[in-house]
Amino acid sequence: MMLPFSKNRPLWLPILLLEAMALPLCAVAQSRHSYERAGDRAFQQKDYGAALQYYQTALSRKPDDVALLWKSAESARLIHAHVLAERWYRQIEIMEKRKKTYPLLPLRLGEALQKQGKYEEAMPFFERFLKEKPTLELAQWAETSLNACRWASRQARTSDSVIVKNAGKHLNSPYSDFAPVLIGDSLFFSSYRFDKRGDKNLPKTKLTKVMLSVKQGRPREVTRLLPSVDTAHVAHTAFFGDAHFLFFNLCKNRNASDIECELWLSVRDIRDRWTTPVRLPEPINLNGYTTTQPHVAFDTVAEQLLLWFASDRPGGQGGLDLWYTPLDTNWFCPCHIPVDARKPFPLPAFAPPVNAADLNTPADEVTPFFHEPTQTLYFSSNGRVENFGGFDIYRTKRQPDGSMAPPENVGPPLNTSYNDLYFILAPNGYLGYLSSNRPGAQYLDEANKFCCNDLFIVQFPMPPDTASAPPTPASAQPTSPLQRPIIPIDQLSPPRLPAPQSPQLKDFVGLPLYFDNDEPDRRTRRTSTQKHYAETVVPYLERQSEYRERFANGLKGAQRDSAEQRIDDFFENEVRRGYERLEQLCELLLERLQQGETVEIVLKGYTSPRAESDYNLALGKRRVSSVRNYFFTYGGGAFQPFLSDGRLKVSEVSFGETTARRGISDDLRDERNSIYHPDAARERRVEIVEIRQ
Repeated sequence: MMLPFSKNRPLWLPILLLEAMALPLCAVAQSRHSYERAGDRAFQQKDYGAALQYYQTALSRKPDDVALLWKSAESARLIHAHVLAERWYRQIEIMEKRKKTYPLLPLRLGEALQKQGKYEEAMPFFERFLKEKPTLELAQWAETSLNACRWASRQARTSDSVIVKNAGKHLNSPYSDFAPVLIGDSLFFSSYRFDKRGDKNLPKTKLTKVMLSVKQGRPREVTRLLPSVDTAHVAHTAFFGDAHFLFFNLCKNRNASDIECELWLSVRDIRDRWTTPVRLPEPINLNGYTTTQPHVAFDTVAEQLLLWFASDRPGGQGGLDLWYTPLDTNWFCPCHIPVDARKPFPLPAFAPPVNAADLNTPADEVTPFFHEPTQTLYFSSNGRVENFGGFDIYRTKRQPDGSMAPPENVGPPLNTSYNDLYFILAPNGYLGYLSSNRPGAQYLDEANKFCCNDLFIVQFPMPPDTASAPPTPASAQPTSPLQRPIIPIDQLSPPRLPAPQSPQLKDFVGLPLYFDNDEPDRRTRRTSTQKHYAETVVPYLERQSEYRERFANGLKGAQRDSAEQRIDDFFENEVRRGYERLEQLCELLLERLQQGETVEIVLKGYTSPRAESDYNLALGKRRVSSVRNYFFTYGGGAFQPFLSDGRLKVSEVSFGETTARRGISDDLRDERNSIYHPDAARERRVEIVEIRQ
């Protein structure tokens, strides 16, 4: 549990910001005091990962320095490195003359033990701390922690009927993976694995983005319906209204530890195009406060479509609280979606959010999920007595009088002494997911055993009759929200928001379109082809698994995982995305031409350096030819009138091997690096280098 009075509370729970862990003070001659001062500065900036690294370096030069031991233990505690924190707190504990210097020592040592499930060992330390007559706030926290240990020690350790297992390395990364959302056989989730493009820091700054896995396959970044930005984290998707509406978070760092999130909305139009996202106005977002982890569901007792979220805004019980607000079911209706996503749309009025006071504590309540078939609200909390340590998952239902029933701890194996968050449940009630840093999750720092959250699959027992009701059936199934509008559409007074910017042709300059080795038309010196780009890229995408195996062949463990991930990232985030962007360009280009504009598209062809220069020049021209053919055949010949009268021109420049970057293998015997390596694959492309209007 976190102390309720702590000002260092992370506002985006799964993320531990570790990018500053490389030590700038790398000179051997640096003194112990220099490292300690650097650690102090990092600690003040809430960069606890970097502070820990500095303190550890200083501690290695004077292992019995009690002040460094304390600072190291506190840094470890704040990044959930509980084993490390316990070790250093115990070292201070045996120094009798030092105990009074650190009056919080028994409380901190008790917390470190509790977080590891060592409840019997933790209780004496909480009891000793209470005998020392601390402040009222500290005493209340210690009493809550002590009672939680007593409660947890009496509970059954596990359940044989419920299975919780790591979702696997094909989904999880060494960084935090969290916020799962199930839509049919598609799993959306947020991942903190992405490097910030153009970042020169070492290690590179990490960003969170949303990923998609279909039928448990390898995930890819979601690019079409969410903004692709390098200045903010994109996370926490909440689809509803037949997936025509999407709430999500854009989050920015307040400092190295705290994150401030805002809710944004995107809408899918009748042609399955997504609008430019818009920030939700007040009273949903409040400047200076975080509004995060959205979830939308219909509550049959309240007879309303509710948006749930977590926030640290004023009016709460303390820390992060659960809040909810009703949505206008006239506006948020599949029958109300826009005809053209490119045109601005007014937002509905939003009612002031309501604090879920029946559920909140002075600590944190987060990650709400409302299971509509059973009308059950699940959430995580670290502030209740019925707690195994860290964040536990709880469930509750709304009572006939509108209040929420006392939350019930769902128990093991869903809950552990570690952080257990983001529980979701499929409509059938037998399959779920959660995010946790429990044992079995990958460690970013294997030596110190901390970071990060992984996705875990939860499987509930299915009765012999699979058509029977879910394990906890609701007394009544939810009524369609479309039958119960709460704010008539004619009473709306939509706020004035800046119109979303329309896409421009210049946005597609630099677009790369990738090709398989020696494609199109292998082993020929012809400079043109009958194939169009779609006929080459689709078979290329189908070879993703072959590329993954060939590039990772001979590697083991983390190196193999990293190699496989590099291939998947390249195919999903570059090859497939380029193909999708080409389709978007053609749609916009046709619209501009129909409006009377004249456009010239300039293409350049590139190759990897496996063949002779004259062969590569011909290959580059064939690749340009296939992209030109794509324009010629797009939409059944939609561009032909404009190509005929000169309003659309597609020109080319081919470069061949001479433009390949240094370091790309040209060894024909080394297929791993000259064909299957992502760097070599990136050379096999056509780029749209200029669009003239």
